[in-house]
Amino acid sequence: MTGARQPNLLDLVAVLASPDDPEIRAGDVGTVVEFLPPDAVEVEFLGRDGRTRHVGTLRLGEVLALNRERTRVA
Repeated sequence: MTGARQPNLLDLVAVLASPDDPEIRAGDVGTVVEFLPPDAVEVEFLGRDGRTRHVGTLRLGEVLALNRERTRVA
């Protein structure tokens, strides 16, 4: 994916494709809480109540770092 950046610790990421983990689906959004060499991240997913619903390990290629930077419009 062109222009995609590697996530940093505590970045929000979106899951690009449903992994083998049945608790995670494509489109889920979570927070990077740990880097696991050589190319994986541990991501925490919250429930509607704000409590941890699941922590899963995903490859960097399975997540997209969401842009937190504000961009000027017009």
